[in-house]
Amino acid sequence: MDKRAKVTIFVGIGIFLVGIIGMVIGAVGVSGVDELTKFKLDDVSNGTIEIVDSDGLGDLGMTFWVKGEYLDADENGIWDHCDRIDINVTERPNLADWSSYDGEFYYEVLYPDKGDTSGCEAEIRNQNFDREGYVKIGRACNGCFAGTFSFESSENVSVSYDDELIEDLGGTIGLIVLGFLGGTGALCCGVVITTVGIILIFTLNDDAPVTMSIGPDGSYVMDAVPQGAIGVGVSQNISQVTSTAVVTEQMTTAEPYQFPSTDEAEQPSSTPTESKTKVEPFEFKPE
Repeated sequence: MDKRAKVTIFVGIGIFLVGIIGMVIGAVGVSGVDELTKFKLDDVSNGTIEIVDSDGLGDLGMTFWVKGEYLDADENGIWDHCDRIDINVTERPNLADWSSYDGEFYYEVLYPDKGDTSGCEAEIRNQNFDREGYVKIGRACNGCFAGTFSFESSENVSVSYDDELIEDLGGTIGLIVLGFLGGTGALCCGVVITTVGIILIFTLNDDAPVTMSIGPDGSYVMDAVPQGAIGVGVSQNISQVTSTAVVTEQMTTAEPYQFPSTDEAEQPSSTPTESKTKVEPFEFKPE
């Protein structure tokens, strides 16, 4: 298997595993949503909550709930549960300048929009269904700094700490977004990269080593590369590469030239000499 295909597959599998981890994180975030529905104090007639005020600007405070429905049986224009329950603050910390009702308890279902009303008017639009099976009574300790908050109630109520709830909600939403969105993206990316790696297995061959040999004329010759193989640093099929011989300094050094001598004795004559051209007389000798 080509090493590039191996690396691609391993990278794809790694990203895929990261996506699985992300999905697990998202699932943990979803399971944490159930924790957000829990009350700081549940079904009590009195209680104490320590206010943290992490930003030092004052907290939003507490919200009070009771099991029931939004009913106005006596038709006096006020929800029945607000009519029958009285809540008194027995201890609270110092307040910020923007606090409402001096940190004391005040009736509220939705934020009152009719001036100085009780906030518990029996109107269809004045209902809060944030807690299934519970109806909202009101709030207290709005604008409290860090410290101790205590209260007493004429009936059992449940209390949520709003600032703590908002912080937990932000962290939970972050886990869900990071887990599911990031995890889904990583899963898809991992599958695509792994698929590319599998394709490369069938389209790439292992790297072929490139060897050199000396030809009959003494030159260096690169051996032929197998069809379809890719040599080291070579991106195309190479049949043969021939390099010229190495030129040495000795080969480039010329012997000194000697001019011919001017001495006639040492020079061969291009003209026939007299001795060579003279014909000896023929002497006829009788028998």
